[in-house]
Amino acid sequence: MLTRESILAVKPRVKLVAVPEWGGEVYIRPLTLAEQAKLGDLGIKHEKGTVVDRMKNGTLALIQWCVCDEDGNHLFKPEDVPTLFNQSVSVFLRLQDEITALSGITKEAREELEKNLLTAQESANESS
Repeated sequence: MLTRESILAVKPRVKLVAVPEWGGEVYIRPLTLAEQAKLGDLGIKHEKGTVVDRMKNGTLALIQWCVCDEDGNHLFKPEDVPTLFNQSVSVFLRLQDEITALSGITKEAREELEKNLLTAQESANESS
């Protein structure tokens, strides 16, 4: 039987992913619930922003949070985002797909999340 202590002590599982554009491999870990909520908030906040804003605050936030060392600790810091923004798009698309799959976010779950976010946005707009 699991105990509270054993559950709270669980470290995130990590997966090694090849990144030939960078000449090697990196570890990734799944999104946490808190990070998924932040990602949703960022999506709403930057929905009407530029593509640059959405990429920096969506895709690159996901990469910064989930690319990690073998112990699950962040590899990148927020100040790395401008430099990462100038890297090959293929790296980020591959990592994004790997992270969402590892996080259990299927195409159906992603569509449901987007639908829920849209509903929340419409409700917020109606009450303003």
